[in-house]
Amino acid sequence: MDENPKPKKGFSGGLLFILLAAVLFIMVLQTMKTEKTANISFSYQLESLVNLDLLQPEDSAKVAINDNLVSFSGKFREEKSSLGKQRYRFLQTLFANHQLKDLKTNSLNELNRFQNDIRSNADWFLHLTGYQIPAGGYKIIDSTYDTPTRQNSIIITSLSSKNIFGLPQLRSEFTQVNKNINEASITHYGLSLGTVIANFQSPNLGIGSEEMKNNLRLMSRELEQTQNSDLAPRDKLQKYEGITQQLVALASSLNAMQGNMRLIQLRSVRNYNKQLTALGTTAEKLTQNQVQLNKARSGVGDTIWFFDNRELSTKQLEGEDVDKFSNWFTTSKEEWEGFEQNKTLTFKAPDQPLNTVLKKKFKSEEPATNYWNVFFSLLPFLILIALLYFFFSRQMKGIGGGAMNFGKSPAKLLTKDSVKVTFKDVAGIEEAKEELVEIVDFLKDPARFTMLGAQIPKGVLLIGPPGTGKTLIAKAVAGEADRPFFSIAGSDFVEMFVGVGASRIRDLFAQAKKTAPCIIFIDEIDAVGRHRGGGYGGGHDEREQTLNQLLVEMDGFDTNEGVIIIAATNRPDVLDRALLRPGRFDRRVNIELPDVRGRFEILKVHARNLKIDPSVDLMAIARGTPGASGADLKNILNEAALISARKGRKAVTAQDAISATDKVRFGKERRSLEITESDKKTTAYHESGHAVVGLVVKNADPVEKVTIIPRGMSLGATHFLPEKNRINYWKNELIDQLAVCMGGRVGEEIFVGDISSGAQQDIVQASEIARSMVCKWGMSEILGTISYEDSNQQQFGFPSTEKPFSEKTQEEIDAEVKNLVNAALNRAREIVQDNKAKVELMAERLMQFETLYKEDLDCIMETGELSEEGIRDRLDKEEFKFRKSPPPPPKDIGESDTGEAFNPT
Repeated sequence: MDENPKPKKGFSGGLLFILLAAVLFIMVLQTMKTEKTANISFSYQLESLVNLDLLQPEDSAKVAINDNLVSFSGKFREEKSSLGKQRYRFLQTLFANHQLKDLKTNSLNELNRFQNDIRSNADWFLHLTGYQIPAGGYKIIDSTYDTPTRQNSIIITSLSSKNIFGLPQLRSEFTQVNKNINEASITHYGLSLGTVIANFQSPNLGIGSEEMKNNLRLMSRELEQTQNSDLAPRDKLQKYEGITQQLVALASSLNAMQGNMRLIQLRSVRNYNKQLTALGTTAEKLTQNQVQLNKARSGVGDTIWFFDNRELSTKQLEGEDVDKFSNWFTTSKEEWEGFEQNKTLTFKAPDQPLNTVLKKKFKSEEPATNYWNVFFSLLPFLILIALLYFFFSRQMKGIGGGAMNFGKSPAKLLTKDSVKVTFKDVAGIEEAKEELVEIVDFLKDPARFTMLGAQIPKGVLLIGPPGTGKTLIAKAVAGEADRPFFSIAGSDFVEMFVGVGASRIRDLFAQAKKTAPCIIFIDEIDAVGRHRGGGYGGGHDEREQTLNQLLVEMDGFDTNEGVIIIAATNRPDVLDRALLRPGRFDRRVNIELPDVRGRFEILKVHARNLKIDPSVDLMAIARGTPGASGADLKNILNEAALISARKGRKAVTAQDAISATDKVRFGKERRSLEITESDKKTTAYHESGHAVVGLVVKNADPVEKVTIIPRGMSLGATHFLPEKNRINYWKNELIDQLAVCMGGRVGEEIFVGDISSGAQQDIVQASEIARSMVCKWGMSEILGTISYEDSNQQQFGFPSTEKPFSEKTQEEIDAEVKNLVNAALNRAREIVQDNKAKVELMAERLMQFETLYKEDLDCIMETGELSEEGIRDRLDKEEFKFRKSPPPPPKDIGESDTGEAFNPT
């Protein structure tokens, strides 16, 4: 121990504490000294305050700063004056007058618009029904609705030259068909009747009555059922005649006068009637308001108003622009309502533009300097600057202290003992393992390579999507290699201080050379290795300095030193070209998403530490998770274990694994989502349509299960279990896949009688498949084996609008895509029609149990039946499988504590 320690130089902690206490004391003193003031900060607020007589005139003063700026101060009154109340009442009434006039104008405009709509709808109705216009005109709105200032009645005196197929033409055709009844004439009459029904449903007529719209839908459905039935022609004609009579009755109901109005069931007539009522109410309110305005005006007739930096009389104020007055009144209203918080308070606003109010109502004063206020205002800032100065001075004096640690490398040194991950824990990426095993072998026995003149790669770049195991395999290298392993992230080199990143690079490689042979692992190297030239000042920013130093260090040593760099990235496209050239990263290892066999091997690795029931088929999970990364698969098994633990099981069951897979891939079940029974039924038919088409076509993937439980953004899903890796797409498979995509839309169309937006994603997927078949894969017989894929070339940094084919070819492509999708839609419609009973049964069971599995679907398709009891028994067995038994009762003192902790039930 040193007997004569030298005194430390720098800034003492006691003095720092004293200075901080002084700053706090001064700030508290200023706070206690400050009086509560009103919130007046801008000169435009003074117009409202003076107009409403809210200020005490004797306290209103201004101090000129220059010709255009002043500082003003004042004080609020103790109570609102009677003069101020009169003025505010006038402004409030005038504002209401403007609003009512604007509302009246809008009502008149709406009436004119609805009048045009009524005339257009009535013209369509008269053409459609054949009603003749009487001598006095066809009255829709009677003249009793006219007012002295406006004609509100609507009378049709003539018709347009439209050619609409309606009831007169239908009657004529019925007469001809009745004379000669045959299949062709009956079929044509049914089509004509459908046209008339459609014309009644047309927006050109605009029926708004829900009862009438429902009757028209029922007529349309009855017509469709009759057309598709096996009835004799005469019986069909009788059905058609009944529907025709319903149409005639509906037209008569529309034509009937109700309360001096006709066609009241049309939306346009209803809207017109509502608007007439609203106009009358507005006119009545406006009359009352005008009386109140005249009364309020008498109290402020000689008032001079400050408005928009001008002086106006009351008459001039009433003639100002309505929008400008509304904005001005809003400010006045805020000041009036805020008076209770501001009364008796003073205010002061510095450096404000001079306006008319300040000139006329505020007296001028000479400025007075308060040096103590200036001193106390600046004192905290001076002390803070002094503190910062002493603090950084002390840091810079400590040459070996904290400031110099910025340049030290934060890399972690890992050894074989500290890392327990080995190549046995890495699965599904065998090719990448082979590449890195060679690196480990070189570090363990370099002579075996150098004696033949071979050189080990200087750098290995691991490339792959997130979650594929780049960092994991680097950890395995650290666990296998019996040499130092430096691990660092690319973002650790980037700091706010210039030169820190380059200094850390130099320090890292200096440490590595001392412990060679060794490995340096840089995770997410794209954080520091991006393309150069994108920064300010010619691209010479801090990150580029770090990259330059990294390039120098990588090219500044040879492989004999035994320092190998392994880097990982999922963005190789953004890396600098100089970083990727041979001599730096000689070897690139692509780690792609695993295939079926790879996913199975990964699942086996992660399943080693879990208690899994033999019923869990890891290969089935692997087949059902295409596109999943190793991290996703690990998360699936972990979620399965959590689900099993929540249910009180001893082991993870197949049902737990399925639930975990759905949760990880598609999101958590949204049981709390409120869904109506009709929406739930629509979803059931939609998914049943997908499933039945997928089970009928030959080349679709096997259907694993169907569910109507909402997950994520979807209300239901049909899950397919691929049997093999998708390397190529065959035309027959794609055609069947298009039909499967259309199955949901067809299910809604046939069983619900309407279509919803739920098929949006199906239509998008089908359109993409069809366009790829035509443009990319040459599967169109019309367009041939030519690629029409848009290359997405860019010109001057912007996407090019030019296409490698003509507009005519584009039209042919669109037509071929449409033909493929329509053919798939028709095929799906045929399949669903042929299996109508099975779709009905599947939808019914989905409504009961929400999810059906492969064995349930196979039972429906093979036998056409599926009992509720069988499903319930299977669900009960799955629910209580491997449940833990309840804890035993407490034992008496002295009794032995033996027995099993858990028993299967």
